Amino acid sequence: MTIGAFAVVTLVRDAGGEATHLSKWAGLGRRSPLVAAVFAVFLLAFAGIPLTSGFAGKFAVFKAAAEGGAAPLVVVGVISSAIAAFFYIRVIVLMFFSEPRPEGPTVAVPSPLTMTTIAVGVAVTLVLGVAPQYFLDLAGQAGVFVR
Repeated sequence: MTIGAFAVVTLVRDAGGEATHLSKWAGLGRRSPLVAAVFAVFLLAFAGIPLTSGFAGKFAVFKAAAEGGAAPLVVVGVISSAIAAFFYIRVIVLMFFSEPRPEGPTVAVPSPLTMTTIAVGVAVTLVLGVAPQYFLDLAGQAGVFVR
């Protein structure tokens, strides 16, 4: 999801190059809804929203920590995740519910490699969120080879 998110960031450009200031992303959902939706999927995964790989990963880590007796660490992790989710959701609200700026950024036409990277990133993010158990079992069994 991180690689896919960075690939999307490289597409949104202003006169000086990549649109790095958050205010430049205002209204992107109206200007380029597909790019904004894909970026929203990655942001939701970062936030750990269910049905994304971010949720499956955070859940697996918190579950392992709880089973290991680190309940205070789990509480701190969940609170930290909730605080971080605010910032991710804030960007989504900015993209979809703000008026686009007249001098706002443009969305570059992606190269085939960038398009493939984004598509694979979205697919993996959603597949690992919807059906993560096979991959979690695989990762759990990988420890056998390390010993």
